[in-house]
Amino acid sequence: MKVLRSICALGMGVVLSFGSRQVVAAPADAPRVAFINPGYGDRGFWKDVSDTMHVAARQFGFQIVEFDSDRQWPLMAQNANRVFAMDPPPDYIIASNEHQQGARIVIEANARHIPIFMLLNDLTVDQKKRVGQPGTNLPYWIATLTPDNKKAGFDLARSLVLADEKLHADQPGRDICLLSLAGDWNTPASLDRLEGLDVALAKYPQLVEKRRLIANWSYDEAYKRTASLLPEGCLDAVWAASDDIARGAIAAIEDAGKVAGKDVVVGGVNWSAEGLKLVKEGKMTMTHGGHFLAGAWIMVMVNDFRNGVDVQGRGPDYAFSMQAITGDNVDRFEEKFGQRDWNKIDFSKFGLTGKSDQNATYHFDLEHLFAAIKH
Repeated sequence: MKVLRSICALGMGVVLSFGSRQVVAAPADAPRVAFINPGYGDRGFWKDVSDTMHVAARQFGFQIVEFDSDRQWPLMAQNANRVFAMDPPPDYIIASNEHQQGARIVIEANARHIPIFMLLNDLTVDQKKRVGQPGTNLPYWIATLTPDNKKAGFDLARSLVLADEKLHADQPGRDICLLSLAGDWNTPASLDRLEGLDVALAKYPQLVEKRRLIANWSYDEAYKRTASLLPEGCLDAVWAASDDIARGAIAAIEDAGKVAGKDVVVGGVNWSAEGLKLVKEGKMTMTHGGHFLAGAWIMVMVNDFRNGVDVQGRGPDYAFSMQAITGDNVDRFEEKFGQRDWNKIDFSKFGLTGKSDQNATYHFDLEHLFAAIKH
């Protein structure tokens, strides 16, 4: 079982291969950042997070030591143990509160005086009541970086309403039979997207939710959930918490002889290559996202912290907006980033290191990403 994808470097330029991935190693004395990856390192959303993290780490001179957990919380717990058993210990830790496993990781990092950054999923309110807050009783919890998943959930639902209204302009106000496919019932990102969906359901009463099911972020499970509902005869829209879930739903729709984007409108999240393709084909209303770039953004913040920027004092909670890629802007995105070559981005342009303005803030968004392309 592959859980570690980048180990101690032998020297600048050494390439280490693990499975299907290759990682350019940093110098042996480079600061080490342990990343407890809750997902897969070779596919899906968390691979995209990892890819951007490694690119930014190389630019800043860090070494990533990555432990992949394959979306299995017991393996994630084991990987946390491996991180805390590292000798010497890592200089920094990056973790996520997937499956609400983050509290224990934060506590143990603080006990060992290792600065820790939480990525994409913050601790829940209840967890913070139990364990504490960054900068107070948990001084080594430096910052948390999270996307606006509530807005993503709302925007996704709204796109389904607008798409259905366009398809059925002769039936204003008609009921739209909705299947909602969540990622899970525990992860903060999943819960926040559902909260955004709930706001949309209240705003758009024509959106009638027939089922709300979990798909465990899985193409296969999304296929099964959608296929099981289709025989009931009322399915106009699918709200999918990720592009993989959307793809599974679309496959079930098409296998039932229906046309995605016409008979049933579908929207997803993640900016995946597959999602972008489906948007271009008109089979998805949008792929919301950009949050996999948080892998790079968190390395910007780690680098700032290492260079004396008071990241904790300026925060410690940082949020950035997710953005929708639709038929209107997909071509521009693919022109710039269709090859997903993040090396063309100068990630130092997003940092606060060396800036005298104490009110300067992070601008983690699509327009600044375009502006940071190397020439």
